[in-house]
Amino acid sequence: MRCRAQVLFQVGAWAWVVTGLGHLAITALLLGRPATPAAETAVLGAMRAHRMTMMGLSRELLGLFRGFSVAMGLVLALHGAACVLAAPALAALPAVVALNAAVSLALLGIAVRAFPPPIVTMLVATACFGAALVGR
Repeated sequence: MRCRAQVLFQVGAWAWVVTGLGHLAITALLLGRPATPAAETAVLGAMRAHRMTMMGLSRELLGLFRGFSVAMGLVLALHGAACVLAAPALAALPAVVALNAAVSLALLGIAVRAFPPPIVTMLVATACFGAALVGR
């Protein structure tokens, strides 16, 4: 039977997977729908028109925004999946559990401040990783 700390670690990791997949799904839905309000159309047009140069490459601001969004969802989902798969080993390492708890807490703070949808999943992840750390 798995220990309580390992189960809590896995639940926290699954919360990351769900958050990452949800992020990717929302991004895909937003890409597939046309901008309707005039203000939204104007903002997207301005983002397409504004170019930024990074490391010698010129990119539209909208492309950078969408790329970072997809990368964020992918990284969170895949890191969560890696933690789920390696939970027996990782849950036994206090430094890894503490790092996951700290990252979840930081993401929870960002969600509360700027992007409410992942508040619940990051609250679950923070609580689970924190309890896994304390319950060792």
